[in-house]
Amino acid sequence: MESLPMIATTVGLVLSGSASVLGGMKRMLDRVEKRTSARFDRVDQRFDRLEARTDERFAEVDRRFAEVDRRFSDVDRRLQDVRGSLTDLKIAVAR
Repeated sequence: MESLPMIATTVGLVLSGSASVLGGMKRMLDRVEKRTSARFDRVDQRFDRLEARTDERFAEVDRRFAEVDRRFSDVDRRLQDVRGSLTDLKIAVAR
């Protein structure tokens, strides 16, 4: 019976020490989680900006390809005109 208060005190000290350690760990983990979340948010923002820039560049490339296609069509049309003129010239020379 004499050791019962001492055992209760020891158990109380162990429990209160454990609670302090666990509480400190919880606060530390909360801080780490907040910092990690903030970093991931910044990385997400960077990826969003990168994606927007990439989309703009792809749109510019598409526009340039359309311009190149238009120019090739013009060149093809001009070549057809030149071929027609050459054919007319050959016919005229043959007469």
